[in-house]
Formats: sequence, C-alpha cells, structure tokens
Amino acid sequence: MTGPAPAPAPVIGVLGGMGPAATAHFQTRLVLLTDAATDAEHPIVVTWSDPGVPNRVAALQGTGPSPVPALRSGLTVLAGAGAQVLAVPCNTVHPFLPEALAGFDLQLVDMIEVAAQETAATGISTAAVLATAATLEHGMYARALDARSVVAHTPEEGTQAAVLELIAAVKAGVPIRDLVSGYEALVDELTEAGCDGVLVACSEISAVAAASADAGAQLPVPAVDAVDALARATLVAVGRTPRA
Repeated sequence: MTGPAPAPAPVIGVLGGMGPAATAHFQTRLVLLTDAATDAEHPIVVTWSDPGVPNRVAALQGTGPSPVPALRSGLTVLAGAGAQVLAVPCNTVHPFLPEALAGFDLQLVDMIEVAAQETAATGISTAAVLATAATLEHGMYARALDARSVVAHTPEEGTQAAVLELIAAVKAGVPIRDLVSGYEALVDELTEAGCDGVLVACSEISAVAAASADAGAQLPVPAVDAVDALARATLVAVGRTPRA
C-alpha cells in the first residue's frame, strides 16, 4: 500500500510591477536565495506585474489616486491562480496593503517588518534608510526600527537627492553596473554621517546593492537589503530553506 499523497506545496504570489525592474530583481533573488540543488526544490511562484498601479509616492503624499483598486485587481488574479503566501516587493506601497487585502485569504509577508528584524539582528544601532521620500515621510521604517531599538537615520537633503536620482535611473533603464559607484558613494557619505549600517529600503536600489556585492565591494558598514529579507522570509513561509 502506498501512503497518502503529500500535501501540495504552498504557492507564492508576487504582487509586482512597482516597478517592473524591482519585481524582476525580487524573483531573481528568490531563486538565488533558495537552498536548492534541482528545479523541483524551488517553490511554486505566480507573479502579477502591473506597471499601471498608480504612483505610490503621490498616493502617500495625498497628491494622487489610491493604488488600492489596482492592487485588488492583481490580488484577484493571484488568488485565482492558487497563491497562498503573498510577497510585495515594493516598500512604498505597504501602507495600502491592509485595505487592499480585505476579503482575501492570503498570508502577507510584511517587507517592512522582516527588513527591520534583519537590521536589528545584524547589530546595527543607527541605520541609514535608503528609500523614497514618501517612505521616509510616512515613517514606516522609523517605527519598525524603533520597536527594535534601532535608530532610523534620514539622509540629509543633498544625500537624499542622490538617493532619488539613483531610484529614477533604475526605473529609466540605466544599466545597473553604471550605478554601482553612486550607491557605494552614498554608503560612504552615510557612514561619515555617523551611521553604522544601511537599510536598503527601495527595491530599485536593492538591484544596485546586489550588483555592488556581486562585484566584491567592501563597504565600510553592513548593509541590509529589504528585498533579500523579503525573499528569505517568503521562503520560510512556504517551508523552504533560504540559502545561508
């Protein structure tokens, strides 16, 4: 006699398109961070990438329409495709997710919380938060870090302008390798400002940070990447082992 069939593996749903490059980067990191030796050891993933979601920065600042209707449309597709665990590789949209998720039976892996947890676990006491202006103004990371006794440092005006230029360059399709030196210069500036760590809290910058790490850069302080934190936590949520 054969035993009962194993329970089907939970399906990851990725609600993306905010922006497209960030979504593609998250999927790459999800693959690279899975401790797998064969195709079959990777999780099942369904992705909805909608670049037409209204601008999250404008929505948070009250100058643009809410992204919630578009998010709910995407969630409907993901739920219909069998997704059970939800990953949203966009920091700025997270304040809208509770409203968007109302009525959906999906387990959200909260990017803000898991990134803040990794930052605290790294031993960082003052983290420079590299993020959109709206993410910083909303205070989502400041609150999550404060709850873990980590100070969230907002870059000074000139440094923050460079952060926004870096984000815009990724969205415009500038080759990532051409942006690495700018990212590393930002980390140097923030270290000189007294930060003992960096929290990469924008998915576009995550792609640049990963390229810097792949090139063997020796940063003066540790950098925690919210995209990688999200990928690892999502893998754990579906019973997979993240690569060390």
